[in-house]
Amino acid sequence: MNRTISFYHQHAGKLDEQYQSQPFEAVHHSWKPFWPEGGEPFKVLDIGSGNGRDAEWYASRGGEVYAVEPADAFRKIGEDRTRDLAVTWLSDTLPELKTVNQLSLRFDYIVLSAVWMHIAPGERERAFRKLANLLAPNGRLVITLRHGSFSDERSSHPVSAEEIESLARDRALQVRHKTGKHGDALGRKDVEWETLVLTLPDDGSGDLIKVRHIIVNDNKSATYKLALLRTLLRIADAHPGAAFDRSDGNIVLPLGLVALYWMRQYKRLLDFDAGEGRGVQQNSDSNRGLGFVQPDGWEQLRHLAPDDLTIGAFFQGEEAAALQKALKDSIDTIKAGPVRFIYQGDISNPMFQIEKARRKPESSFILDITFLKSFGAFILEESLWDCLRLYSSWIEPWW
Repeated sequence: MNRTISFYHQHAGKLDEQYQSQPFEAVHHSWKPFWPEGGEPFKVLDIGSGNGRDAEWYASRGGEVYAVEPADAFRKIGEDRTRDLAVTWLSDTLPELKTVNQLSLRFDYIVLSAVWMHIAPGERERAFRKLANLLAPNGRLVITLRHGSFSDERSSHPVSAEEIESLARDRALQVRHKTGKHGDALGRKDVEWETLVLTLPDDGSGDLIKVRHIIVNDNKSATYKLALLRTLLRIADAHPGAAFDRSDGNIVLPLGLVALYWMRQYKRLLDFDAGEGRGVQQNSDSNRGLGFVQPDGWEQLRHLAPDDLTIGAFFQGEEAAALQKALKDSIDTIKAGPVRFIYQGDISNPMFQIEKARRKPESSFILDITFLKSFGAFILEESLWDCLRLYSSWIEPWW
């Protein structure tokens, strides 16, 4: 627990009294034209929700509120205050927001009230990117900036509206409202506030266009590009928590997991008799096989059903050796085919990357995250991953 969170935890009772002395309407009057009007349902992500005063207000207006507060004592006060309301409390922090991202939700309102000054400048680009990716089309991101340092243990960093505007331009958000600096509701003379309201007028990311490009681009006649897309869709739906984010705006998936789901979907096509002792033919030339179907790998696993290749399954002996070889062959095919030929603009700008790891075959193993990570990393942009995760039913509605 860092010292700022620790401070809010230790002084939760006193701060609760202080915050409750000013109603929501007084504290947030500067962006009143953008308050939720009620009627239509809306989702709110209240980051740094503190004692729950604001969460209570949003819920009273008909909102479904997700209140993020990392200080345990503060969060307990908020939970008690909103116990009978549609408020879900989460312990999470910026810039990761790991728990929030696992909800697979987008929000109509994301509010950071007196939070931004606690985020170190080196973490702000990543934090803002996370927030932008969580915003629903036409959603509103509200950030109140505190100007003025603390005289206690809390850490703070300088803030500016110009910084927020620059970050907004990078993430295709529009600044809809910006107040001038105004006085503190609690009357502190050395503290001023400034509020910005940003909106996402549409999807904003362009990633659905990227997905369409993968589907309709006919530069390669093979079906591998669609197979990879469907592999990623299934992982995004079944294992969203398997993704690890990096500071460069990319997401890392265990390479073995990608290969495993590649195998699972092809098993349904290849390992049954569709006539003449073969499964669905993948090429007009019946003598031309698939690169990942090899005698010492895939062929030794024909007796297994797709659902035998599931997370938590145990393999040993000859099956273990064959599965590791089949996973390696699948990775080689994915890298040489769709990863190479799915790109933006030209082949020098691929949408996906593979970083294979050096590993020794194991005589027995469980199909778990550690084993699947041992094959290496599959890398893609975080915004594209969010697109696959959130819009899978649009991309592949029959699934």
